[in-house]
Amino acid sequence: MKLDIGYWILDVGHWTLDIGRRTLDIGYRTGHWAIIAMLGFCCSCQSNAPDQPSIPDEKIARIMADISIADAATTGLSGYVKDSLMQTYFKQVFEMHGVTIETYEKDLRIIAKDLSRMEGIVKQADALLTEGGVDPENGPYK
Repeated sequence: MKLDIGYWILDVGHWTLDIGRRTLDIGYRTGHWAIIAMLGFCCSCQSNAPDQPSIPDEKIARIMADISIADAATTGLSGYVKDSLMQTYFKQVFEMHGVTIETYEKDLRIIAKDLSRMEGIVKQADALLTEGGVDPENGPYK
């Protein structure tokens, strides 16, 4: 029985790696170790550095505050009209801040891994909304 998977060919009991004109026969027992070694090599080459958001925390807080205002502006509406206005308002918020929704969501996913940092950003956004943009500990936001 022969199973052809791209460059790999499994032929009852041994693996064959076909690279161009050269082939490498790997016995059945050796084949498992060779595959494990190749997978380990591929995984070890990946970067483990944590991702950093591309948008500063203060700007994310301002975007959150503006999204909350946009949401509040459509409170009395429902159905298609509300959905259309929300989409328009959200688009305007991201254009106003010069950020795409994809970048904002990607950065939120990164920040969500650090709960204390996310809490700080949400508190900043809340302060922008409730106290006229004044942080009780550090004064007015810029």
